[in-house]
Amino acid sequence: MKEIIVRKLHLDGIPISIYETQDTTDKPLIFSFHGFDGYKDGDYFKREDDLARLGFIVVGLDSILHGERRIAPFEAKSYEEKMKDINHCICQSAIDAISLYEKYLKYMPRVKPNEVYAIGVSMGGAISIYMSTLYPLKKAVSIVGSPSMVDFYKMKQKKYGWEEDFYYERNMAYYAQLDPSEHMDKIKCPLFLTAGIQDEVIPLQLIQSFTKDNITVKTYDTGHMPNQVQFDDAYHFLLSKEDV
Repeated sequence: MKEIIVRKLHLDGIPISIYETQDTTDKPLIFSFHGFDGYKDGDYFKREDDLARLGFIVVGLDSILHGERRIAPFEAKSYEEKMKDINHCICQSAIDAISLYEKYLKYMPRVKPNEVYAIGVSMGGAISIYMSTLYPLKKAVSIVGSPSMVDFYKMKQKKYGWEEDFYYERNMAYYAQLDPSEHMDKIKCPLFLTAGIQDEVIPLQLIQSFTKDNITVKTYDTGHMPNQVQFDDAYHFLLSKEDV
């Protein structure tokens, strides 16, 4: 088994981890995005190791308000209150990834030019989807992530009883301008989405309604916690020479 080298650094104040095998081969770069309340090295199934051994240079970053970027006022909030900012985390993380790639990462040794991919779980999956509307990725994967910012936000408002106040209405208006499900013409690459039939966090219909020629949706008899089969199918999609 190939040894994996992990480098941890800060670029523009953003903590990142870079995983790759110890060789001199040029490789595509893939961003690996974590879920809500997670951090760059703490997600499921150590997919960063798997992706590195599959031939990628893997970059994980702490989303804003997560990991080393946590701040005390946000941490003092309840989970329900924190959730009001999930779409902000999604949008900013995609922007951060693009900026880091364009300013620094594409100039790193062994990074193949113009071969950028994205994968993520839950919130991280939503980041991958949103990033595909902003940047010409080769492919993107969402593991049990929501493709819709607006519908997801409405669902959480009902679940948690948020007041439909100025903050809520302003967020809804802003997210409507960015929502991938409302602007599918902006998707710039093939997408692979997984959905859990028993998922109560991201309902199945929310993902199945996201349809386009270059989007593949596959369902599994799981809840919101993904299983290894979903990752294996995602890896197959990423490595396939076909677009779907």
